[in-house]
Amino acid sequence: MKLLIKSTNKLIFFTLMIITFMSSVYALNHEEYQGVTCFSKKQRIEKQIDYSKKNGNFYRIQGLEKALHDINTYCNDDDLEAKYKQKMIEKTKKVTEKEQDLAKALSKGDPQKIAKQKLKLNNAQKELSEAKTKLAEFYEEIKAE
Repeated sequence: MKLLIKSTNKLIFFTLMIITFMSSVYALNHEEYQGVTCFSKKQRIEKQIDYSKKNGNFYRIQGLEKALHDINTYCNDDDLEAKYKQKMIEKTKKVTEKEQDLAKALSKGDPQKIAKQKLKLNNAQKELSEAKTKLAEFYEEIKAE
């Protein structure tokens, strides 16, 4: 019975790890398209418009032109900076919460809860790292402009 429980726990753990990895890959690919400053967002959309024009994808061109219009009208680097800083603050709080949750699990001594909380803490730390990286990329792009 214990062997079955251990095997099930390992299977759940690895499944969670795979799901986390796959979602982070999707997020990275999606973010890569977006850009981090108004200027880089505009450039990336203009490149997509050019590509779509070359391939005759008129419906995509319409959507991209609307997105370009929205960026030209509403995008503000100060607002983006504030958004990136706020995201970092939120992720820092989340890491702190997960550290407290792990400490509680450690005090109770339940190996299953400890493993679960360690995984959640690792995910929160990864999200915080990504938020810090995004803010750093923002500052680098602003400096380069």
